[in-house]
Amino acid sequence: MEGLTYKYYKKNNGKNIYLIIHGGGPVGVETDFISAIFDTIAKTHNSALCFNFPYCERMEESSSGPDLLEEISTLKQVIDFVHTEGYNRITIIAKSLGGIISSYYFAKYPDKSIDLIILGYIPNEIKQNAISENLKLIIQGENDRFATPSEVQKIVGSKVAVIEIKNADHSYQDHNKNPIYQKEVIRHLINWI
Repeated sequence: MEGLTYKYYKKNNGKNIYLIIHGGGPVGVETDFISAIFDTIAKTHNSALCFNFPYCERMEESSSGPDLLEEISTLKQVIDFVHTEGYNRITIIAKSLGGIISSYYFAKYPDKSIDLIILGYIPNEIKQNAISENLKLIIQGENDRFATPSEVQKIVGSKVAVIEIKNADHSYQDHNKNPIYQKEVIRHLINWI
């Protein structure tokens, strides 16, 4: 975990951990939404960890490139750390770009024991075949510019739960760009876990 900015809540004797992976942009774990997910999961008496990808540390808007090599390496470092901590169950909660990165990670390092939840699925970027055994839940805004919940359901199939957030966009905002649906997303997420 050296060189990474991260937040880690370790529940004493906890066997479940949730890795929260941020979406695009230079802010990372400091966004209100990612912080709220982290804090809410910690209140469930499960361990939680979220971290910044290196491009955030450099204050860059974009990932390392189309192959996401730096991000895959970073995610491997984090998952290796989590394994050394002795967790029995690992679940990744990935927002947008985090879902894409997770799919690239699983394409390179398949691991059916890790569950995946995606908040804002991007069909043309995610390697669906690589995550078909991992993906359990998607929470998608009704007005998501990348795909509607029904389009996502057709892609991922009936084994994956797809929850629709009415009137929400990709960032769970209303038409005025107010993030009023993010609490609803967190409520669904907590009910699911």
